Amino acid sequence: MMVAAFRDQDGLLDAMGRLRSDGIGPVQTYTPVPLPDAEEVGSPIPLVIAIGGIAGALASLALQTYSSVSAYPLDIGGRPDFAWASFVPTVFENAVLVAILAGFVAFFVLNRMPHLYDPVDEAEAMRRASADRWCLAIRSDDPALLDRARPALSGAVSIEEVAS
Repeated sequence: MMVAAFRDQDGLLDAMGRLRSDGIGPVQTYTPVPLPDAEEVGSPIPLVIAIGGIAGALASLALQTYSSVSAYPLDIGGRPDFAWASFVPTVFENAVLVAILAGFVAFFVLNRMPHLYDPVDEAEAMRRASADRWCLAIRSDDPALLDRARPALSGAVSIEEVAS
């Protein structure tokens, strides 16, 4: 694996263009701010949260309906067995609970967390990647590919090879 650090965003973008034209990739970037040309990839987490909320509401409604209509019907003041209005607060609370839990689990699964160690963290340049350095990592064990990538990283402040 090779990690290159740049002083500014322009140097990083130029190097990424050269790497792309040479067919070298995939390249992973570590920057203090989002790149302007970066593709915005939609997250599936809102969909997971919506599905979790709907599933929680339906499960809560089904449980309350089953218990009050089939399992243990009570005649209280002449109300019907299926008194849906009394179910609304619990259905809402359970929908919110399941939606939040689904979003929490989806966040961790999609971000592959807990991810406590990554070999790229061994590079000296990564210590300043979130402050004032623009870094990119080429994850490959092929020495020929890394040698081909070296000329494209000509404007880098530092280039390090890290064992992966």
